[in-house]
Amino acid sequence: MRRSIVSGLCCTTVLLVGALSISARPPGSIPVVGEPADRELARLLVNLELRTRGALAKRYVAADAAHRAWLAHELLLPAAVADEVFHEVVPEATGGRAWVKMIVDEPRNRHNIGDDTTVALLGEIKSGKTQVSRTTAGAYYYGEPIKAASTCLACHGEPRGARDPFFPKYTKNGWKAGEIVGAVIARVAPHATGG
Repeated sequence: MRRSIVSGLCCTTVLLVGALSISARPPGSIPVVGEPADRELARLLVNLELRTRGALAKRYVAADAAHRAWLAHELLLPAAVADEVFHEVVPEATGGRAWVKMIVDEPRNRHNIGDDTTVALLGEIKSGKTQVSRTTAGAYYYGEPIKAASTCLACHGEPRGARDPFFPKYTKNGWKAGEIVGAVIARVAPHATGG
């Protein structure tokens, strides 16, 4: 099981680094917000994060109870792993030009706190849009919905307010399987930025 998870993470990292190679700019080029390469990079980042979460969730569900307990103990849960991998790898690989986050109403992970633009895009996703994008003065944003899978419900399901069995410092969110609970949003800027 551990080898399977590590193998999945290695494959994701290789794909991510390959995808990020398009973030390189030709020498002497003048960066412009929302240029086609940045739009493609944002779509790739969102797709990779969604696929990583899905692959980890499938492995988690396939594990027997003892392995699931071990995965939880080692913090190898889909959200925890994807959040950390993408929080570190994407900004590093893009020279600080890009990030990708899971934006939800009540984030547990401080890395997933959105800015004003991501919060507005989350509102559009929750109103039923399947893809959202916005170009601001400083960056291009792209996002897609994330739906609660059955694997999310052990920590985030019902009843709302009950203690999370794996992370008792948190409470359950009351999510239902298939419900849109947030958005995976990528931000790509023409220059390195903070946050």
